[in-house]
Amino acid sequence: MSLKNFTLLFVEDDIDAQEQIKRILEDDVKEFYQAFNGEEGLKIFKEKNPDIILTDINMPYKNGLELASSIKKVDRAKPIIIMSAHDDRDNLLNSINIGSSGFITKPIDVGQLYERLNCIAGELHKKETLHKDTEKKVDTLYKLAHYDALTQIPNRLMFDEKLTNSLKNAKKQNLNLALFFIDVDNFKTINDTYGHDAGDFVLKSIVKYILDTISTNYTFARISGDEFLLLVENYSTEKFLHLIAKNIILATSKDILWQGVNLQVSVSVGVSRFPQDADTKEDLIRLADKAMYKAKTSGKSSYALTNEEHHYKIQPTFQTDKINIDKGLYWEISTSCLIYQDKEIMLTNNQRHFLKLLFSLANQAFTYEQIYLHLWNSEYIEKKDSLKTLVKSLRKKLPFNFVKNVFGVGYKVELKGK
Repeated sequence: MSLKNFTLLFVEDDIDAQEQIKRILEDDVKEFYQAFNGEEGLKIFKEKNPDIILTDINMPYKNGLELASSIKKVDRAKPIIIMSAHDDRDNLLNSINIGSSGFITKPIDVGQLYERLNCIAGELHKKETLHKDTEKKVDTLYKLAHYDALTQIPNRLMFDEKLTNSLKNAKKQNLNLALFFIDVDNFKTINDTYGHDAGDFVLKSIVKYILDTISTNYTFARISGDEFLLLVENYSTEKFLHLIAKNIILATSKDILWQGVNLQVSVSVGVSRFPQDADTKEDLIRLADKAMYKAKTSGKSSYALTNEEHHYKIQPTFQTDKINIDKGLYWEISTSCLIYQDKEIMLTNNQRHFLKLLFSLANQAFTYEQIYLHLWNSEYIEKKDSLKTLVKSLRKKLPFNFVKNVFGVGYKVELKGK
């Protein structure tokens, strides 16, 4: 293994010897550090943690053997080569006892030095490779234990750990949190009719739709076949929970094309809250599950909050190809593109995410404030931005009164097949 991959600290009080070794080794190592006494060498070791240390014995303040001993107390495996102008038995034995990686007499035989350094580099490379392989295996095992193999989102074990910690933190800091229990409607029918491959495809599609509509700050997990949990921490108002549930239902209420067949899918959602509804994770999950069942038995493609007497239902009445905003201007749903006179208007990621959310709520007539609430503290708007700034930036790109036409619910929806 080449020395180019490793850093080296050379500790020597003789300036001429320093310059000689520097000229020899500087271009052959990744980084060459110099120290002119033992104390300085120890300081650089603590700051830079070089891979290999080459030190003389006889130096002021702290000699090479003392330096090596101090380093070995910090890192027993650190390779250290000790040099001495005296090839005596005591220095050699002390060097061995300290655990050095070699003892070289001065004047230095360059060939011998390179042989020793290259040997150390090879040993370090083997350790690095073994360490990386071990880390990779640990990462793989962790992923297998904590992530769902099909959808690649957290599994029940990981969600349980997250919920436990989040609930503990919420109690300590007097925060709230909400739990969404999400179940795919008619999933068994799809599995029985078209097979498990179709079912798996539906689950992966549902997960993608939901991930596209929720913040990356939330924890979304698959806990069983067609059941999912979503954790939202420290939400602002209860209206925000309604908005999240509606977004999830709207995002998933669409046909999924499987081998030429349109599979009709939707989800039912139940929501429980801490501290209003329960203060243990078991009760939060149980109540959210109960609310979800309430929504499902009331007609599916709907959601319910715990302890509410009625469920809140969204039933999209038609599918859309595009949303007409103004003459020659429309939002293309399938590609999330804004088109004007048959040309795409280039959007930033924030603008695209904002419009995608806005037009997904086309039939709900949400207010400016509700949309702002959804976007606040989410990945859609950077900290330096605000919704007002985002709207202003869009108005510069659009050939019409954006606030009046959109926030005034002034757009039209073109129906598919009607």
